[in-house]
Amino acid sequence: MISSSRLWRRVLTCGAFMFAAQAFAAEGGVMPESTIDPGIMQIDEAAHLGERLPKDLAFQDAGGQRFTMGDMLGKPVILVMSYYSCDGSCPTMNQSLMKALRRQDRFQIGKDFRVLTVSFDKNDSTASAQQFVGKARIPEDMRAGWKMAVTAAGETGIQALSSTIGYRYFWSRADQVFMHPNALVFLTPEGRVARYIYGTRVDGDAVKLALIDADWGKIANTTQLADLLSAVCFSYNFKEGRYTPNYSAIAGLCSLVFGVALVILSTFVFKRKKLGGLSHVS
Repeated sequence: MISSSRLWRRVLTCGAFMFAAQAFAAEGGVMPESTIDPGIMQIDEAAHLGERLPKDLAFQDAGGQRFTMGDMLGKPVILVMSYYSCDGSCPTMNQSLMKALRRQDRFQIGKDFRVLTVSFDKNDSTASAQQFVGKARIPEDMRAGWKMAVTAAGETGIQALSSTIGYRYFWSRADQVFMHPNALVFLTPEGRVARYIYGTRVDGDAVKLALIDADWGKIANTTQLADLLSAVCFSYNFKEGRYTPNYSAIAGLCSLVFGVALVILSTFVFKRKKLGGLSHVS
């Protein structure tokens, strides 16, 4: 049997441990991070595809020039959510997008589409946006079609933008960084969300396919076989957030080509035999 004095010591020990744990949490220890829902890093595409961004949403670019979302539209827009004090995924993703755009030569930035990088950090300014241009190594010939910006309305503008596209983030006190999805958001010329592409390594072909999806029939040309085949042979995988081969469409296309070729060959052989028979009779 446990003596009363020993029992009281155990009770006091447990109480002290609980008090220390609460104090640790109150002082910004790692314990509060366990309450963060990992789902905050995911975008609910089903809920946000087709959503229209407000055209009157105002921004300021790295040079201090004020513009609106409506000024960016009329062409597809690649929207990149970042924060400018980031030394990791944000500059990496912008650099990767720049390289991906270099690798594809079908569409030209500024002429066929635009890129808009916006900070979701309320503490960012036009000055930090200007610094980020250098950090992301955006070349001079791309800057006319690529804006680094902050929202003119501060946190209110950030919330209006991020809530429309389903983009969520939080500040990690333990790591002193923002936790956020790495995603490119493709907008139609009317400002509707068309596609999401995930990851810091951006594939040039995926960008081309997403631009075709965002504005089929305008920047893409239905008379060009390459655009038509790209649209048919690759489909967007919502689960993986990337483009994957559409094997059923590829098989159907091959069957169609084979069938057409067979008909042409049969017609050619039939005509040859018919002409051969006539010449033999004569």
